[in-house]
Amino acid sequence: MSLVEVSDPAARVMYFPVRHHSPACARLVVRLIEEARPAAVLIEGPSDFNERLDELLLPHELPVAIYSYVHLADGRRRGAFYPFCVYSPEWQALQAGKKIGAAVQFIDLPWADVAGEEAATHRYADAQLGRGPYVDTLCRKLGVDDFDAVWDTIAELDAGLTVEQYLQRTHHFCYHLRQLDGSVDAADRRREAFMAAMIRRALEEHEGQVLVVTGGYHSYALCARLSGEPFMGTGDPAEYSPVAPADGEERGIALTPYSYERLDSLTGYNSGMPNPGFYDLVWHDRQAGRPLTLRQLLTSVVGALRKRGQPISTADLIAVQSSAEALASLRGHREVWRWDLIDAVTAALVKEELEYGIRHPFLEAVHEVFRGGRRGRLAEGTPAPPLVRDIDALLERHKLRPTMSVVEHRLDLTDPPQRERSQVLNRLRILQIQGFRRTGGTDFTARDDLSELAEQWQVQWSPQFDAGAIEAARYGSTLLEAATAKLVEQAEAIQRDAEMAARLLVEASLAGSGMLALELTARLEQLIRQDGSFAGVAASLGHLLYLYRYDEVLQTGGRGDVGSLLLEAFERALWLLESLGQMGGDTAGVLQGVRALFETFQQCEHQLGLDRQAFLDVFHRVRSDLSQMPAVRGAAVGSLWNLGGADADQVLSDMRLFADPERLGDFLAGLFCLAREVIQRQASLLLAIDGLVTGYDDTEYLQSLPSMRLAFTYFTPREKHHLATTLLEALGLAGKTQIVAMEIDVDTAARAIAFESRLFDVARRCGVRGA
Repeated sequence: MSLVEVSDPAARVMYFPVRHHSPACARLVVRLIEEARPAAVLIEGPSDFNERLDELLLPHELPVAIYSYVHLADGRRRGAFYPFCVYSPEWQALQAGKKIGAAVQFIDLPWADVAGEEAATHRYADAQLGRGPYVDTLCRKLGVDDFDAVWDTIAELDAGLTVEQYLQRTHHFCYHLRQLDGSVDAADRRREAFMAAMIRRALEEHEGQVLVVTGGYHSYALCARLSGEPFMGTGDPAEYSPVAPADGEERGIALTPYSYERLDSLTGYNSGMPNPGFYDLVWHDRQAGRPLTLRQLLTSVVGALRKRGQPISTADLIAVQSSAEALASLRGHREVWRWDLIDAVTAALVKEELEYGIRHPFLEAVHEVFRGGRRGRLAEGTPAPPLVRDIDALLERHKLRPTMSVVEHRLDLTDPPQRERSQVLNRLRILQIQGFRRTGGTDFTARDDLSELAEQWQVQWSPQFDAGAIEAARYGSTLLEAATAKLVEQAEAIQRDAEMAARLLVEASLAGSGMLALELTARLEQLIRQDGSFAGVAASLGHLLYLYRYDEVLQTGGRGDVGSLLLEAFERALWLLESLGQMGGDTAGVLQGVRALFETFQQCEHQLGLDRQAFLDVFHRVRSDLSQMPAVRGAAVGSLWNLGGADADQVLSDMRLFADPERLGDFLAGLFCLAREVIQRQASLLLAIDGLVTGYDDTEYLQSLPSMRLAFTYFTPREKHHLATTLLEALGLAGKTQIVAMEIDVDTAARAIAFESRLFDVARRCGVRGA
């Protein structure tokens, strides 16, 4: 079949190639339908939505999208959009086809069939049209910069373009682009085999003309499949039927609100037209039969600049308008087009050099206007996924339904009804549904202050609320199920980080998960086993110990699933401690880890059935391991002392191994961290420390001072005073020496000692103070 034949609007099957979200395509496909009045209109779109096509005829505020979502058998949850704005050719073809009484159908393969292998989340993607050497050649021939400008030149700029001219141009363009592309992926071949089968079925069911509206990349390939002509990517498979859902796979599809910001290719949409607000204006002006109004565009740009604090003068405006009109004339445009205005703003207003990848505020304002601010809204009565209905019911029950004004909620977590409200809000936060913001309250991960258990929330209606709730449906049919599934997904994305795993458990507890889902428990256990960092696993131990042993508000205390995770982290941390060696990392983090191990054993020895002798044996080996850091060895002997596995003589003996000024402070830091309370009752130990320190000369003392100061930070000011009093009593100086606070800070005192030491050294060498 020739390009002339495939472009014939009188053929039994009319192939109408489109660029998704093109106002020219939308305008001309309506004209073709009204003139040809085909018996059937077949549109690229999700065929599994055909039974619900009437939902698209409800009085929605565009843009909206069909959202297809799937929970795959391997646990992945995916979703994809089919967006429609007022100038989408698919939308206009649907509306026009229904208006003339044609049979209207979507004919694309259900997205769930390819969800496991395709990364694209927007199904109306034009990525295939915009790539390849053919586009590069056209850019050079037409003197334009990119594919968007090529398409505008072919289809958008000419307001008087006829259907025949359009079909001829776009069929030639899309044919050569695909022919020279060189590759068609397997998913596209399956989709086209399915679409061809849908066309054959329509030909059997209807005697009149059949109009096929698809992305231009597919048009000639579909024609070739039906005529049996060899063409790029039309071989295997010859036919294809959708695969039935696998065991454990769940699928869903629903309408959802959308926005021009999400539709804009310049803000992340992986297909479609850039600057949807500009093309919206093109659509409405073309429909009204009037040219584009430069004054309206400039007025909007000035307004956007003023919002950004960038006022421009009347002379600047005149310069922009004159430049834009001159550029349009030079380029052969009958009216000022979007890149004429962008280039005019750059030439007339931007005075400094533009850095690569950084937009100027003036250009940002232009793109803001060209993007547009439209947000869609679904019509009343549009069917919603089960999750949305569950969210609505929970918000109504707990009086949390968002309104236009901000409502503050202070929740006392010790009160069961208020705790339930907190759980609902935390589930919404986990799912990132807009309109619910936690502004303060108890931090159950830091646990710095647990004197008051409360949360502060702000609730306010957000334009993204409805869309967020619908799009979260891929995670489950109830809010609790969806929040748990989201946490599982987050856990899957974590690599070897036990502390992050424990934080997710805190999140699950805030959401009121009850017993954890098996897949979440299994993943958290896996993360703990994989983490090779002692500090990381020990940090997770701190979170888990709190939840298992101390928590009452989150209702995790004594729970079996939390206990199993705590035991896993305890055994992993104990094993990592023994192999820590000299590469222990941050001393403070390691000591906190040893303390977490000790506290876990002390609090859960009987509840978790921990082996006391095995625990003591590990700490004995760490205490005597020459490769371990002094702080770790000090912590080990301190733990043993606390548990009765070592006595004061053993502690003194170990401390003398670290008598040199470079290591004494580190050893004591570990000892004090784990045996702070015991040490305060041991005068002999204080005397031994005093003897070591007073035996240092000035240089050694100054060398030991930083780590010694750090070691004593484990004591409170009151405890330090008690230690000093105990030492004076042991030295027989009680009542003879008064303990006073220094009037200068420690750093100043250290510098003074250092200066005096150097001064006396010079004096000695000069004989001033004798031999």
